[in-house]
Amino acid sequence: MGFRTMDDDEAAEFLAQPLVAVLAIDDPGWSPHVTPVWFHHLPGENRFQVMTPAKSKKARLHREGSGELSLSVQTADGPTAKYLNMQGVARLLPLSPDLLNAMVEKYLPEEFRAAYLADPPEDSMFDITPRRITTGVIG
Repeated sequence: MGFRTMDDDEAAEFLAQPLVAVLAIDDPGWSPHVTPVWFHHLPGENRFQVMTPAKSKKARLHREGSGELSLSVQTADGPTAKYLNMQGVARLLPLSPDLLNAMVEKYLPEEFRAAYLADPPEDSMFDITPRRITTGVIG
C-alpha cells in the first residue's frame, strides 16, 4: 500500500465524475452540519459550485456564519481509495441556469432530465473559492 497526491489533471478528471460530495458547514453550538451534495468543479477558474434550496439548513447556516465550508469527495475500489478535500469561502447566489443544466447532465440519466429541469428543488447555489485543497490516492 502506498500514498500519493493527485496532480491537477488527475484531480480534474476525478471531479468530473458523477460523485456525491459531503458538504460540512459550521453549526454554532453543535457539531458541523454535514450533508451529501451534487457538485460542479470549474478547473480553469479553480471554483466549486453546489446547488441548494434557499430555505435549506446549509443556506441558513451560511447566511448566519462566516461563509466558510468544506467539501469532501471520495471513492473506494477494493484496497484503493481516492479523495479530494476542499476548504473554502462560499457566496450564496441565485441558481444559474448553466449550473442547473451542467448538474442535471452530470448526475441524471437522460430520461429523467426534463422532469427535473421543469421543477428543480433548488433555487440557489454556493459558489466556492477554495483556500486549501488536499488530495490523496491510497493503495
